[in-house]
Amino acid sequence: MALSKTTRSTVLPASAIPSPELAVRRIDASGSHRCVGSSISGSVRCRRATSSFRSARTRTSAESASLLCTAVGAASAFTGWRRNKASKVTRQFFFQKKSKNAATNGETQNVSSVAEKADKTESAGSKAAPASKTNVVDEHPDTTKKPSNFLERVMATAPGYETAQDRVFHWLGRAPKPGSECFQALKKYFPGALPGAAVHLRSRAILEQELGMTPENTLLGTSFCPDEINNHRFDIGTLMRDYWGNVFPMGGIGGPPYVGETGFKAFSSHVSKDGNIIVIFGPHVGVSATGEVGQYLHDGQPSTSSACGAIIGAYKAAMSDGGSSPSHGGYDTYDMQMDEIKEEFARHATGISEEENPMAACAYLAYEMVKDRMLQIVNTDFGSGKLVLIGGMQINMPHSTMEDHFLPLMFEVRRKGEPTRDLMEHFSDLATQSDLSLAPWAAKTAQREVFAWMTWSPPAVCPVYKAMHKYFPGALPSQALHERKRAILQKYGIEPKNTIMGTSLCPDEINNEVTDVPVLMQSYWGEVFPMGGISGAPFVGKTGFKAFSSHVPDDGNIVILFGPHVGIDESGEIGKCLRQGQRHTSSACGAVIGAYKACLNSDAPLVVEPGSYDRQMDWIKAQLAPHVQSISRTDNPMAALAHQSYIMVKDKLEHCVNNDFGSGYMCLIGGIQINLPEGLEDHFLPYTFELRKAGEPTVDLINELREFQ
Repeated sequence: MALSKTTRSTVLPASAIPSPELAVRRIDASGSHRCVGSSISGSVRCRRATSSFRSARTRTSAESASLLCTAVGAASAFTGWRRNKASKVTRQFFFQKKSKNAATNGETQNVSSVAEKADKTESAGSKAAPASKTNVVDEHPDTTKKPSNFLERVMATAPGYETAQDRVFHWLGRAPKPGSECFQALKKYFPGALPGAAVHLRSRAILEQELGMTPENTLLGTSFCPDEINNHRFDIGTLMRDYWGNVFPMGGIGGPPYVGETGFKAFSSHVSKDGNIIVIFGPHVGVSATGEVGQYLHDGQPSTSSACGAIIGAYKAAMSDGGSSPSHGGYDTYDMQMDEIKEEFARHATGISEEENPMAACAYLAYEMVKDRMLQIVNTDFGSGKLVLIGGMQINMPHSTMEDHFLPLMFEVRRKGEPTRDLMEHFSDLATQSDLSLAPWAAKTAQREVFAWMTWSPPAVCPVYKAMHKYFPGALPSQALHERKRAILQKYGIEPKNTIMGTSLCPDEINNEVTDVPVLMQSYWGEVFPMGGISGAPFVGKTGFKAFSSHVPDDGNIVILFGPHVGIDESGEIGKCLRQGQRHTSSACGAVIGAYKACLNSDAPLVVEPGSYDRQMDWIKAQLAPHVQSISRTDNPMAALAHQSYIMVKDKLEHCVNNDFGSGYMCLIGGIQINLPEGLEDHFLPYTFELRKAGEPTVDLINELREFQ
């Protein structure tokens, strides 16, 4: 994989992010807030397809160059492993299936005996090929014992190191803490697993941008085990259903598509003219907080239980029968799904029992079983559209502290009369999946790189990125801020059931898009009390806050999101936004910029016109008037104006709120909402994140919310 030669500048640590007061005074052309990737020349249009952006951090010392070479080699090996892992396991079971027809009912086979022969043949055939001199992994021949079975193959090639993605996903509350028992089990037995949201966002970006698939021209089918733990809010199936629309569930216990050929024919007959189908499928497996594979703690239960219960039950039943093949006396019509799983596992039970971790081996065999049935029933006879197959394993994590993962093992596009396209490479990313111990400087931009890879943020080559991180350093994607804030507040017992939410934001409709912070927060916290008027100032005043706070549950809490907003257009111009349906950009925030221009162009004292009813605008002008001259002398007055507006909004809020409502917390989350061009998610620059409680000192949490270093 070719590397960008871009030289990256160091990101400011959180402690170096200026206060809003300093930001107003320090916005200049000196480059003190130089953005990452600013040395890239040329104008690159912002798009959500951030997967194409790859970069390496460069250093000047020979030692750093050596480390980079090693990191690149390891990451390249990882990328290749991601592409080939599924085919290796599939080949393993292909040879099993070829050989099992010759076995009698009483015979058992080692899980990989036939595939080992194939690998020896493949290995002998590859000896004539010279080793690549550019791959540092190949320069050191492996002297360890050759893996004897398929699970060992996965473990032998799995990257056990911590990556930028690992660190960021844990920071978001999506993944286990690096180094924990749960983390180690996940990396060892299911390397390449990602939070469900990451798989959904990456696949969605590729399907939309490269293949032209939309919810309007696409149907979604799933084949998962119906276990309720596979239907959490952030599970891959739920996320895809919420985006792509109604779903056709084909799976039964264990995950196979028991609806069969008839079911798929019925499903595919619903496709619109020239429309498409997405099918996501696979088994599931639990990983407990202590790293035990095959175990999951269900809500309300005192101890863990099996997951997947059907798969593990079938394996145990086969082992209790001595690992013998089942008799073929027909299916129990009242339990035929379980009978099919038992028949599959009886053939391999003995070999699985010899694995280092039989429960992990069960999960991989279950995937091959589900995939085998899926490939038997799907076809492209429904029309001229595309059939997308996303296969893998749903991994049920301890959901009280993290989100379920999905291990992608297949990502293919099929179309009648065309060759199959393998898209698995889109789940790999050199910049964020490298070993941080070999490339420690990668952590400096870890969050921004991961957010871009997840399509939350613009890539570093984008003018929007440069402008945003120069004038608003530390800005976070709305979803990242929301999830991080939610995880932190849970530690203090602040949850939707005991908390009410208020906002003090400008009512501009561009602040209320589906992925904006206030909308995300409302979807989580529930009903909202909007206190803000134009500019974001809380014009409901003391009376409005008193009414709002009287609604707090007994001993409950209040969460308030506040701040102004500012636009950044596609060219990187601050204070501009292209609104839906309009040909030209307009001001954002229009009220604040209008007040600033009015004050700047008038030397006379501000006078309220008789009969005028524009009190909010009059107040904004009065607050900005003393500052307009100093703002006008900065390098970017529109950016400085946004920072000054935050001071204005916060000052008014402080005069309205109090803790007289009860014994609970009042959480204040303040900053600047940043409206980005269509196709990019809005960001939020946090300046305030604190908890207040009557009679207790304020708890300042802002450092936990800012970009980590």
